[in-house]
Amino acid sequence: MGAFCAAICILIPGVSGSVSDSQYESIKALGMLNGVALNCRYLEETQRMKQALVDTLPKRRELGMAFDQITNDAFLAFIERNDPCPEASDFAASVGEAIQSLEQSFSNEDSE
Repeated sequence: MGAFCAAICILIPGVSGSVSDSQYESIKALGMLNGVALNCRYLEETQRMKQALVDTLPKRRELGMAFDQITNDAFLAFIERNDPCPEASDFAASVGEAIQSLEQSFSNEDSE
């Protein structure tokens, strides 16, 4: 996991210095879910995740780029594994939990 974060931080300069580990993990969780949502055509969930990012993240380009890269990697990995789509209701619950985690991690940014 640490190697993945390091790879993303190298590919997208400025990410490592702009967020804490827990904040990055919350962005990563949403990006991974977004990759699945795109594969499974859960478009309402992709919109919900993107709105949460817009509402929550500091306006920094590198954070959006990190989310997009994670989404792309998750999308391709999902195809490669040939995974079945999760049940829509279960997936929506996972998205809700990930959004809550994102909001929590960025509401605590001053205390880290």
